[in-house]
Amino acid sequence: MQEHIITSYVGVGPLKFGMTRGEVHQLLGAPLFTKKSQFFEESREFWSEKRLQLTFSDTGDGLLEISLYPNLPNVQLNGLKLFEVPGAYAFKVLHDWDDEPLSKTGTSVFLKLGLA
Repeated sequence: MQEHIITSYVGVGPLKFGMTRGEVHQLLGAPLFTKKSQFFEESREFWSEKRLQLTFSDTGDGLLEISLYPNLPNVQLNGLKLFEVPGAYAFKVLHDWDDEPLSKTGTSVFLKLGLA
């Protein structure tokens, strides 16, 4: 994946919520490692070279969450390259698109955008 285009509530580029692990592994190869949650029926898979973390349901619901790290290149939402502009500017633009984000424990959740 060269571009990482976020489509709200759908996925990032070819990664779509609900995909199986097998489908994701066909796209990305095997993860560097997998970590099972102690409290939920889910597992996280890590691709450190790709700066990517994915959370899968262990009950068959597929891909639940896509985490993109700031050093991942070309991450875009509505044309905004999120990690290539100053953080304050990115937050302002996101806030302009969703003026009612939730704030929990230092995290802003933009429900209209499907982004945290």
